[in-house]
Amino acid sequence: MALATAAQIRVYLRSLQGTAEDSTLDSMISRFDAIGASWCGLPSASVGTSPTFEDVTITQYIDGPGGQELHTTRPIQSVTSIHDSTDRTYAAADLVASGDYTLYGDEGLIRLDDDSAHGAWSTTARAIKLTAVIGFATVPAAITHACGLQVAFWYQNRETAGRRSVSQGGGSVSLTDSGLSLLPEVKEALAPFRLTHGWIS
Repeated sequence: MALATAAQIRVYLRSLQGTAEDSTLDSMISRFDAIGASWCGLPSASVGTSPTFEDVTITQYIDGPGGQELHTTRPIQSVTSIHDSTDRTYAAADLVASGDYTLYGDEGLIRLDDDSAHGAWSTTARAIKLTAVIGFATVPAAITHACGLQVAFWYQNRETAGRRSVSQGGGSVSLTDSGLSLLPEVKEALAPFRLTHGWIS
């Protein structure tokens, strides 16, 4: 599911009628997806790609935490595989059986069951290789709202982007920063989705 549609963004641009600018809005939606997801701490699926709020398969290498709980990126839609490898070879013998753990996707938590054969996560650096689908299958309304606010701002200020002032009426008028920075109200809307833990790519 797309982060937002051009039609949804046009609600924030009441002066914009029709679909003539939809391709421009779509490009700005993609820009917001990358910048907003990066601000929230979501990882890229691979080197050279941008983070996204939408669900995507990633592979993470995580320091072994010990104990039963493994905290990672949230939300997790599903786990493809987990290897716990103290020698970091991630061999078949290091695969953790899917029946050994329970996924708490909204929390980004994978917890080994009390009766798991694996017992506990190792404590070795980069011991855990996790392949999983992360992100939102259905993007929350708050993120779509944040997208609408930011894209509307970018669209309305696209003629002056990167400029600090313009000449007007024989004088100079200072401009609000219209670059790639996120608006304060956008950051407020995204704050509940921001990740606080570290991860290693």
